Amino acid sequence: MYFTDNLTPFGTATQSSTYYKGGISQNAIKPPVSNEFSYGNCSHTNYTRTPAWWMFQFSIGIAYITDITIYYRESWSKRMDGFKLYVTNTSAIPPDGYLCYEDPDPGLPNITQTIPCNKLGRYVIYYDTTGENGKGPFIELCYVAIIGCRKGFWGRNCEKVCSEYCTERHCYPGNGSCIFGCNTDSCLNNNCNKYTGICTDGCKERRTGDFCNKFSINTAETDDDEVTTRIGIFIGIFMGGVLLGILMTVFVCFVIRRKRQLPQKQSKDNALKKTQSQDPHTMTMLEWKMYLLIRISDETGANDMTR
Repeated sequence: MYFTDNLTPFGTATQSSTYYKGGISQNAIKPPVSNEFSYGNCSHTNYTRTPAWWMFQFSIGIAYITDITIYYRESWSKRMDGFKLYVTNTSAIPPDGYLCYEDPDPGLPNITQTIPCNKLGRYVIYYDTTGENGKGPFIELCYVAIIGCRKGFWGRNCEKVCSEYCTERHCYPGNGSCIFGCNTDSCLNNNCNKYTGICTDGCKERRTGDFCNKFSINTAETDDDEVTTRIGIFIGIFMGGVLLGILMTVFVCFVIRRKRQLPQKQSKDNALKKTQSQDPHTMTMLEWKMYLLIRISDETGANDMTR
């Protein structure tokens, strides 16, 4: 056996029913590791005529299961007769996932056995439809060990990390190779090494690096994320500068115009007050013409301001 990582601490157990004297489902994933039966150490379903099941659900989402070891109640192998063991991605009953093992006929099964599965899954289900002497099926599991690795890890003790270029970061616990292949988006001919994720035939156009995760701009190799960040910063600085320049230009023009208009307005106001204070009948021709010009100028300026 390659692996020693028991995954049962990363989940919970349930079962179809519980015998009135005891035998809860969680007993099967707790020590001691033994076939010796007690209601406090083993699971025990009730007497029914419907299929019996015991189910383990991972709290870590999904795991790669290499083997499942079962310790059944001592001296009661006949109650194991005909059992099935599944690895599934749903909790449906009857199970609709991968059948790891089905107890064959004739003969009775061993009460202690290790069953290879080598499958990714979220649930492990022990399922039994075989009755005993006219009674419904029973499940009496004293200990269950689910051996394998959590998603993203491999090695004897699951201490090594799967390559980030494995699809969904799934790899085989035994050798670290990618279960669903590796990311070939930038690999030439879509070929990559299933163990390392390295593009074996080189890279597609404008890509470089062992994993073809880099590309070249003016012969400078940078990561995709780094290039995207640099471009975003450059565009942000440029647009900010343009906007600031426009705002400053508008402000300066406004100030200059105000400064120019203020003396002219004051001069006109003074002249207008002077002419208005005189009786039109006593104005000379020159003063009358000046009065009219000031009025026309004011009206024209007012029209310009309203446009």
